[in-house]
Amino acid sequence: MAAREFVLTDEFRDAMALLAEGRHVFLTGKAGTGKSTLIRRFMSQTDRNVVVVAPTGIAALNVEGYTIHRLFGFTATTSLADIRTGRYYPGRFARTVKALDTLIIDETSMVRADLFDKVAAALERFGPDPGTPFGGVQIVLVGDLHQLPPVVTEAEAAFFSDRYATPYFFSADSFRRDDFPMVSLTTVFRQLGDDRMTAILNEIREGLLLGHAQEQLNARTDPDFVPPEDEFWLTLAPTNRLVTARNRQQLERLAGEEIVHHARQSGDLSLFDPPADETLRFKVGAQIMMLTNDQADRWVNGTLGKVIARVRGDDSAVVIEFTDGSRAEVAPFTWEATQPVVDGGGLRHEVCGTFTQLPFKLAWAITIHKSQGQTLDRLIVDLTGGMFSYGQLYVALSRCTSMNGLVLKRPVLPKDLKTDRRIA
Repeated sequence: MAAREFVLTDEFRDAMALLAEGRHVFLTGKAGTGKSTLIRRFMSQTDRNVVVVAPTGIAALNVEGYTIHRLFGFTATTSLADIRTGRYYPGRFARTVKALDTLIIDETSMVRADLFDKVAAALERFGPDPGTPFGGVQIVLVGDLHQLPPVVTEAEAAFFSDRYATPYFFSADSFRRDDFPMVSLTTVFRQLGDDRMTAILNEIREGLLLGHAQEQLNARTDPDFVPPEDEFWLTLAPTNRLVTARNRQQLERLAGEEIVHHARQSGDLSLFDPPADETLRFKVGAQIMMLTNDQADRWVNGTLGKVIARVRGDDSAVVIEFTDGSRAEVAPFTWEATQPVVDGGGLRHEVCGTFTQLPFKLAWAITIHKSQGQTLDRLIVDLTGGMFSYGQLYVALSRCTSMNGLVLKRPVLPKDLKTDRRIA
């Protein structure tokens, strides 16, 4: 199952030209407009020293990058004052930061103002041109402010209300709007051909859902829906509790022996966020999601399938049948934990540890947060308990390619439309 074909639009060409000039850029656009695809294209063509970071482990994995905290060596106690004085040092990646030409920050909607200021301060001290804004590094911000927001705990709320106008990166002291021209991608590839779905998503993105659009969307409600056994449906839910319960319930319903596969680990994995479970439990018949891109293009990260057999003579390998009917023998995959190092003025990635496991996870259900970046043809959205985060409903529904492939466990209610007015 190969990746979707890249379409080079005029918008993409304009954005690529700005990136090539070395200017700061804020690359935004609705879900499914190809932001991550454009960045991967840029990285494959540029000769600049580029590192991609993201605020969370799952987002970093999606773009084959690092978390912001890992690259800069920030700990939970690292303060802005520490970074501006002698109490902070980037640690193992100091030479990488010094050699940077371009820093791409993906899923920028989730980057807090205080974290953005820390990145700016670290670059100003340890970047290639100390004492200048961002240390002379080109900053490329990628994300949609209408998707998932920064996480601010209740204990931190008072600090943010006093210190910053909003928790978002654009309220950081180091952010100047005029320095970051905004490039907005408008062509939606994910729902291409379903104008009704696109129109409804546009309303939800703006925090609206008017009468006729709400009726059309809620017509997809079927609380008793049971997916046909020969079709692949994924459930998105707002909490880990719902997802874990759903996957465990479905696994227990399957006949047959539970298979347990333990990961093999080596080296320094202290800063590595494993994409697969250390102890993977499944059965023949389990619905799964692939976690890698196959070199032979038989599947990509996010492809759905079912375990249909164990490989004879190899207890560690299984046969997976994918949504398009194709099959593949899947053996354990080794992820390499890497660290960027400077070598001859350029950057290379040095392996510091390995994590080996079957490259899939149970996937009758996943959380809305972990679905960001996914494209799904058949989707069940379970809104049990309601939305608790800005943009959650939009992220969930925009994963689906068409209305015909969408089922709601309950109708969408006005209270589900959580949009942060501070991003307008």
